Amino acid sequence: MTDERTRWLDELEALAEPTKAPQDLRARLLASTESTNRFEDLLEQVARDADLSPDATSALLLAIDDASRWSPGPTPDLSLLHFDGGPATAGAITGFVRIAPGGRFPEHDHGGEEIGVILQGRVRDTATGEIHGRGARLVHQPGTEHALEAVSKIPVVYLAVAHVGVVLGGQLIGPDDARL
Repeated sequence: MTDERTRWLDELEALAEPTKAPQDLRARLLASTESTNRFEDLLEQVARDADLSPDATSALLLAIDDASRWSPGPTPDLSLLHFDGGPATAGAITGFVRIAPGGRFPEHDHGGEEIGVILQGRVRDTATGEIHGRGARLVHQPGTEHALEAVSKIPVVYLAVAHVGVVLGGQLIGPDDARL
């Protein structure tokens, strides 16, 4: 992302001031999500990386907005929504990660290839310093240590497919690890 575009996005976010919404707005919005998917434009990419059918992927993308589906992550800034991907993700940690505004996924390495697809918000990858937003696909190989920092005013949500697992604090955490 160019510096000019980043500045433009920052200025646009600064213009958004909270206002009091009508009381029925939340109910209307939630009702509308039952038939539509706000991640429809990313469905094909997520389905491909998670190795799932479009229907299964659509249901998972709708689950992102269901607070009861999320579990606490390894730090207070993180929430996790695990799911089983298709056969190509066997032996991988697969799910959605949510990072609170200003939060970060801690410095880590990879046991195998890691794929991330940004669904919402903007994140800085400390391996490159680059900022990535909606639709960006990040691929990291073993030996690539990095952290992901949320730089948007809304939570970052991304698909994570970590083949073999992630290395946190020198310890490999695999897909069946109770610490996840």
